[in-house]
Amino acid sequence: MNFLKPILIGSFAFFALGLNAQTSGTNAVIAQYSQSSINNLASELSLSVDQVTQIENLNEMVIAKIEAIENNSQMDDAKKREFIRGNREDHKRVMATILTPEQFTAYEEMMKAKASDRTEQRKQMQDIKKTN
Repeated sequence: MNFLKPILIGSFAFFALGLNAQTSGTNAVIAQYSQSSINNLASELSLSVDQVTQIENLNEMVIAKIEAIENNSQMDDAKKREFIRGNREDHKRVMATILTPEQFTAYEEMMKAKASDRTEQRKQMQDIKKTN
């Protein structure tokens, strides 16, 4: 029975975050910079230890910026989205300096595929909401 508690808490947290579109969007952005994403990049792009370290440091800075933007009560939602989008572009520019040209091309393809997957998931969720 004790093993169910963390699962239930984790499930509740996941669904609670999914209910708020703005929060779930922000969490999706932050998840992009998670350790599991770095591990996936490391294996897919054959990153060196130095590259992994640089990307981890970059991602920590991006996450801190996103959280600061989200916590800024003086900024409206549209402005927050704009700043977060700018952070994504900044991240991409720095990634281009960390990765080799071949790695960066593969990285961009991976990010496009993820974006396409997220778009498809959003469409499916909208279709589910329409039917309910």
